Amino acid sequence: MENFNAIIAAYETAYQKFVEDQAKLDAEQKKKEDEGKEKTSNFYRYMEHDVLKHNCVAYLLQDYLEVLGQDFTSGDKMENFKVNLGENLDKYTALAKFMEQAFEWDIMDYTFYPYYWANRKMWQEMYLSESVDPLFRSFLQAGMARVIVTVKPGFEDAVQFFLTTGKIWNGGEVPVIGDPMYMSIVDEMRQPIGKPQGKYWITRVPTTLTILQDKSTGLPVDQPLPFFVENNPENCENPSELETKTSFDQRDIQLFRSDKTESTLPKD
Repeated sequence: MENFNAIIAAYETAYQKFVEDQAKLDAEQKKKEDEGKEKTSNFYRYMEHDVLKHNCVAYLLQDYLEVLGQDFTSGDKMENFKVNLGENLDKYTALAKFMEQAFEWDIMDYTFYPYYWANRKMWQEMYLSESVDPLFRSFLQAGMARVIVTVKPGFEDAVQFFLTTGKIWNGGEVPVIGDPMYMSIVDEMRQPIGKPQGKYWITRVPTTLTILQDKSTGLPVDQPLPFFVENNPENCENPSELETKTSFDQRDIQLFRSDKTESTLPKD
């Protein structure tokens, strides 16, 4: 009987360790899958964006088969490779710069239309296209797409001139530094900054986050949480809901293990 109990106890111990190890492996695998899924989704978004942008540029250029993809290099080895400088290269780079700068491609919006708007011969292939990413699947199955891209502020006249004449105008044939229509590479790298339209509203949303007071980290503070007062309440549609003082009481609780729970919210 003692031997039997010893065997059962050893089995239960080994089984419990197996369950714990398996749960740990499952958690690690799920984390890797989630990270991979996020990377894949970002890759798909970039692909969709670039393909739609390419089609938009091709549509604007009309004769894109002759314009896009020109070759201005010669030589297939490092020792004889060179760029063929000249007027054609200057025109091509000016066109590329105009197309990239005149539109706000980074905030492009698009909607996919079903497969039946494409060539009938491709219906079956497009309909059967599969992807674990639902948005990318819609992209693969799309027979057409509706794209909305705005003109970058300051380029309205230049874009209108281009759509009317097919020629680039940026205050001159080639933009130069100091020209009002010239955008430096530093400006181009900046994120678009919008202008506020109307007044803002105070909104509150639920959260499962746990708030840690500043002092709980051991920092010398004179308030429980950072608090910023709105200096221009007239910009708010409902200024009566603006916070003018913190809703939390400052406590001296430090981070340590405890079975007790104490709230920082004001007591009723």
